[in-house]
Amino acid sequence: MAPDMNPDVVSAIARLRATNVLSGGQAALFERVARRQLVSVRLEVRVLLYLGVLLLASGVGLLVAEHHREIGPLAIAAAIGLAVAASLLWVMRKAPAFAWGEVEPPNVAFDYVLLLGLLLVASELAYVEVQFTVLGPKWPHHLLLVGVVYLLAAYRWDSRTALGLALTTLAAWRGISISLIAGSLGPGDESALRGNAILLGASYVAAAALSVRWTRKPHFEEVFANTGLVLLLGGLVSGALEDESRWVAWLAALLVVAGAVMWLSFRLGRALYFVQAIVAAYVGLLRLLFEPFRHTLSSIPFLLASLLGIAVLALIFATHRRIRER
Repeated sequence: MAPDMNPDVVSAIARLRATNVLSGGQAALFERVARRQLVSVRLEVRVLLYLGVLLLASGVGLLVAEHHREIGPLAIAAAIGLAVAASLLWVMRKAPAFAWGEVEPPNVAFDYVLLLGLLLVASELAYVEVQFTVLGPKWPHHLLLVGVVYLLAAYRWDSRTALGLALTTLAAWRGISISLIAGSLGPGDESALRGNAILLGASYVAAAALSVRWTRKPHFEEVFANTGLVLLLGGLVSGALEDESRWVAWLAALLVVAGAVMWLSFRLGRALYFVQAIVAAYVGLLRLLFEPFRHTLSSIPFLLASLLGIAVLALIFATHRRIRER
């Protein structure tokens, strides 16, 4: 027997085959896995495809940046447009029929060709805007258009990756639009940025709940919710740490929202929601620990922060194990 073989699993498979619980084909497949003769490389292939798409998109950007004068803007715009059309036409030909439930991609390359096409769409619009100033001072609407395209693509072709791109692009559109109100790409109005992050985050969380309730792409729930919680909790943490006059109210709101998220995450079995909520609460509580010592040098708040951090880590591990056991 080979040294890397699991003898207990092999013998169990033999017993199940002898009692006709497993068919001959099933037993042969499971035995190959137990003998380490059949190993899945799906994850490695997906990682390589993802890196390949990012490298290809980056290479297009570098090529355009270095040779745009020699090639010419019209030729570059046309070439990128043709690449977009080729990618998306291939996706359209291979895509299964639309359904509100989860749809399996026809092959492992499907999501990555779609991703390449969508990234090139953004590159095409950005290049056209830079060269021909189609939108002029309203150029941030370019991000709105890209976000909407990504969102439609995510629903049509059932892509969590495209949905994640759509949500982050829409968030970037709001942030840049607010920053430009002051006439530059500086920090802008911090309170306005914070309010928009909280509002947009709450909207994404609501979309996650409605996706499940209305059974409209319910498997998109975690993408909506995780992105929304980053924005929502991040905005509340920003208020607790940066607002000098109302930080107590921000901290109270943060703790209430984080507590509600932790409770719901445990009920739903979503460990990542729990982690985001408890980490946000911990960061907010640091303001409470350090505030009494802000004008003095003391090691007490650092000690308390370390002890609280250890407690948070222990709670994260315990909750993760409890959720897995359910």
